[in-house]
Amino acid sequence: MATQTIISSAPATRALVVSVEYRLAPEHPIPAAYEDAWVALRWAASRSDPWLAFHADPNPTRMFLAGESAGANIAHSMAARVAADGEDIHIEGMVLLQPFFWGTERLPAETDRHDGPVFSPEFVDTLWPFLTAGAAGNDDPRISPPAGQVASLPCGRVLVGVAAKDVVRDRGCRYAAWLRRGERCREVTLVESKGKDHGFHLYRPECASAVALMDRVAEFINGWAPSVIADAETERLHAREGTSKTGRAASGDGPDMEVSDSPGPRPFAPADLRTAVAKSRL
Repeated sequence: MATQTIISSAPATRALVVSVEYRLAPEHPIPAAYEDAWVALRWAASRSDPWLAFHADPNPTRMFLAGESAGANIAHSMAARVAADGEDIHIEGMVLLQPFFWGTERLPAETDRHDGPVFSPEFVDTLWPFLTAGAAGNDDPRISPPAGQVASLPCGRVLVGVAAKDVVRDRGCRYAAWLRRGERCREVTLVESKGKDHGFHLYRPECASAVALMDRVAEFINGWAPSVIADAETERLHAREGTSKTGRAASGDGPDMEVSDSPGPRPFAPADLRTAVAKSRL
């Protein structure tokens, strides 16, 4: 996740956060970033570093993978590799914000955009071939993971955050639906930020929607239930930003957010989707 996101989320989640500085394309094409992330994950899980072993949660099952955009894609890939390689790494959950997934087949809304996403589908089509130095296309399972792989991920809980105007929105929604079809993930939360586009919480971290999203992430990781204290803090935030008690800003920039929680599988209807994807930090 981006540095500013990590700094703000660590105290709220009461977690020790490890930020992975992976190699970037085009100087280091894919799979360099994945290999760096894998080394970092195994290092963190092993607790071989004395400082990490001393400060980390003594419960090794409390590990979360998190990322936004390309980082969310990498987090997914690490969970998939844990499953495929049979590694003894317990992943309690994942937080994927505006995950960068794509494919050659257009989802319905990707061909009918009226709200002007930051990234067009045509632009996103060029990203993965560029990041892999021409070695892979947009049906590469690393960028277009199959439903079976997603449904079998070894994670107990997953939060997927999408932005309503983001061209990769549909991919994130479908990902959450596939998780719900599986039997391994006991809790799937889909959070949609209305009227927002890709990376909005990075560009305007102080806006009410960004604050609401990061608060939801912290609650998810901590397993918090809504509390009177949290409600009071939200009201103070609304008062500062001119929002109403419902969370909708008088100026049109409030935390207009839909949350869909599920302890188990739910049906997936492609017609319900509105759109898809993508900016990569790779």
